[in-house]
Amino acid sequence: MIVPALNEGENLRRTIGGLDATLPPASEIIVVDDGSTDGGTDFLRGSRDVRFFAPEEPGRRLGAPAARNKGAAAAAGEVLIFLDAHVDVTPGWTEPLIAAVRDPAVGAAAPGISVIGRPDCCGFGLRFRDAGLGVEWLPPPDGNPEAPLLPGACLAMRRDLFAEEGGFDPGLILWGSEDAELSLRLWTAGYALRLVPEITVAHLFREQHPYAIDWTGVLHNMLRLAVVHFGRERLARVVERLKQYRDFAAAWALLADTDAAARRTAVKKRRARDDQDYFAHFGDIH
Repeated sequence: MIVPALNEGENLRRTIGGLDATLPPASEIIVVDDGSTDGGTDFLRGSRDVRFFAPEEPGRRLGAPAARNKGAAAAAGEVLIFLDAHVDVTPGWTEPLIAAVRDPAVGAAAPGISVIGRPDCCGFGLRFRDAGLGVEWLPPPDGNPEAPLLPGACLAMRRDLFAEEGGFDPGLILWGSEDAELSLRLWTAGYALRLVPEITVAHLFREQHPYAIDWTGVLHNMLRLAVVHFGRERLARVVERLKQYRDFAAAWALLADTDAAARRTAVKKRRARDDQDYFAHFGDIH
């Protein structure tokens, strides 16, 4: 169980309590503090039950993708479950997820994600809403338990496949698009993105984050996803849509100084399917 945390206050303690009460024997809980300044992870220092990774420097951020990768590198289990630090879980929630990813055809699996206190308000995977790469939640699956995108709020993978695929893209900055990028990469590599709709995990959806959002980084991550995975025509649609934002120029300049082109080539070599196949299967973006 890999839980990145940043200024979660009492939410993290509540999440860890839920894990302690519901995880099977021999499970491990790994918490990676991504630069908290609120003291919300202090109760884990010296814990015998949780492997806790404090920031290398006080307040220094790794970012969500790197924090998840750090936790995964320390994990010993055959199955990794990435979990947000502000969720409620129920007994028996892990077993169906673990069973789903033991199928070698499955790249990753996720439950339904409900709103804490609103079990009737639940999404089952996501899809890109339009060429701006915003996402929207989907209704319960009708027959085929497959989704275009799986949520990082609760995501299970085999550890060997996670390592083989290189984990979350280390070129993504701080926050945003890491779950969508991994989903795209797995599907185009030939794997299924499996929903486990009989399980739901309740998630705290916040109107305001307890940390600053770097919108240049958010746009950079969307652009990187498109550059790495999309053909030229679809990439042009994304650029046309995103260039309306104030931070677009800074994000594009930031992307130009990265390995995005080299990663595009590397990902393309590993593909069994491309973005044309993906959007033909799940519906295109405009």
